[in-house]
Amino acid sequence: MVADIPEGDSAIALGPQLLRSWLGYRRRVEERLAANGFAEKRLPNGALLRLCAKDTEMTVSRIGRELEISRQGASKQVTELCEQGYLTLEKSPGDGREKYVRLTPDALAFLRSFDRARREVDEEIRAQLGSEALDALSALFTLLAEPGEARVNVWREARARATLLGLGDQ
Repeated sequence: MVADIPEGDSAIALGPQLLRSWLGYRRRVEERLAANGFAEKRLPNGALLRLCAKDTEMTVSRIGRELEISRQGASKQVTELCEQGYLTLEKSPGDGREKYVRLTPDALAFLRSFDRARREVDEEIRAQLGSEALDALSALFTLLAEPGEARVNVWREARARATLLGLGDQ
């Protein structure tokens, strides 16, 4: 399947196409999450939850370092997720000033549901486009990715660049 993209001055620039695609992908995943009981307007920070799932001794300070945000920013996000019922705080036995951040059963259910929803959307797209088209998209994404991108906080970078590109914070 080949997309019908107009040529010349009326052609849509690649950047906005990628953004529209990302928003559509995100909407599809969120629809599946809603169908599985996660219909909150503001879904939890999956990157933060995944960090906590990796290590039982995750602290607010470490979250800040891992996400490359301030300790205060990490603390604010952790507090919000505690209020939403996705995290709890437990005093560290070794340091009374530090607290371990723990996932709740709701957080684990959200992560499982999110992974399942993402896989379902990926499979649906593969069925519609075919493997060859997805391989071409993957090649495009690899071409566009900057070297060392794995170390970049992708979401923080995307927010910063969205403002720079005049895309707003929507």
